Amino acid sequence: MDRILSAQDRTTSSIDELTGAYHRDAGIAELRRDLARAKRTKHPFVLAFVDVDNLKGTNDSLGHAAGDRHLRETADSIRTHLRFYDLIIRFGGDEFLCGLVDVTMSMAAERFARVNEDLSANQQPCITVGLAKLGAEEGLEDLIGRADEAMYENRRRLDH
Repeated sequence: MDRILSAQDRTTSSIDELTGAYHRDAGIAELRRDLARAKRTKHPFVLAFVDVDNLKGTNDSLGHAAGDRHLRETADSIRTHLRFYDLIIRFGGDEFLCGLVDVTMSMAAERFARVNEDLSANQQPCITVGLAKLGAEEGLEDLIGRADEAMYENRRRLDH
């Protein structure tokens, strides 16, 4: 019985209470497993670096409860448009990493475009996303770095 409770406690402590996404450390451990499996089976893997647009502005102008609500709605929308087994990790205060196995870059872009459509339809600020496809010899840190850079490039393009 203690072993069962311990496993439940580990699962509960792995999940961000606000968004239902994995906490960073637990999510990174899951991501490492998914990457190893994708490399071993030679299945495509796409990592999305997701930044919630203007969360600080929402917190400053409408309060932290509104910011929390926005984070929950964003995570819910991401969850709706990804598959139940795709990883969603709360990477930072307003950032998520999402790991998608067996999808192309265009399929991943389409899923996140639908997230933005949902958020926009609900008059919520949108997200900016950077995508990176796993390379054969690439490690997790490199993949995260490329997805992060792609997100910043998308933000620069949208700001102009």
